[in-house]
Amino acid sequence: MNTELVVASLSGAVALSSILVSARFSRKQTVLAAQLEQQGAAQSKLAEHQDLMSQRRDPLLWAAFDFQSRLFNIVDRDFLNVYYTHGHDRDRDYALRSTLHVAGEYLGQVELLRRRIQFLDLGNRESSRTVVRHLTAISNVLNSDGYDDPHFRIFRSNQRALGELLTSGGDDQCLGYAEFCRRLDTDPDFASWFEPLADSVRRLASRTGPHPRLVALQIALMNLIDFLDPDADRFPDHRRSRLA
Repeated sequence: MNTELVVASLSGAVALSSILVSARFSRKQTVLAAQLEQQGAAQSKLAEHQDLMSQRRDPLLWAAFDFQSRLFNIVDRDFLNVYYTHGHDRDRDYALRSTLHVAGEYLGQVELLRRRIQFLDLGNRESSRTVVRHLTAISNVLNSDGYDDPHFRIFRSNQRALGELLTSGGDDQCLGYAEFCRRLDTDPDFASWFEPLADSVRRLASRTGPHPRLVALQIALMNLIDFLDPDADRFPDHRRSRLA
């Protein structure tokens, strides 16, 4: 066989092998790059989600605690009878408006979380799904017709509306109590949204007997607090009483 032909054949075989090896290596690089990109995206989403929950956990936790505390005092400590029914004008005003504010602030914190969390893929992260379950349970109590009286019944769309009104400042925070009171006094449209809840507070002040919705609502809020603060870092156990 001609020596030049043999050399050419061997060179061609080597070149072909190099091309095959290079193509296989290129495919592996492409697959690896895609896998790394997917892992990076997943880690980015996880970091974004963790950052969101760290930002929103404490405001939601405090709002839930203040709301349940007022419900506990209404049912167990006769708060409205003492300060609204038999209180001076200033006490009556505070009892009504502060009750509206703690309810509205909780709904506002839920609305802020809802706006941010809808853009995140929660996937199978159990903690996120558990938070959503607790928020849904609280919303169900507020919305339900299955209680003996309509006091503190807030339908779902109205829950969102009140939350939107408490976050209308545009700075990713809820209205403080002073600004909330100012809006009640100067903005008739704003005040009209809270009038049904205000009417519930007035009626509750003169109502005797059990308050099943308020009891269920306080317990649901405490369940959320226990989940958000499992080690009692923010609120110690002696401040976590549940209504019977």
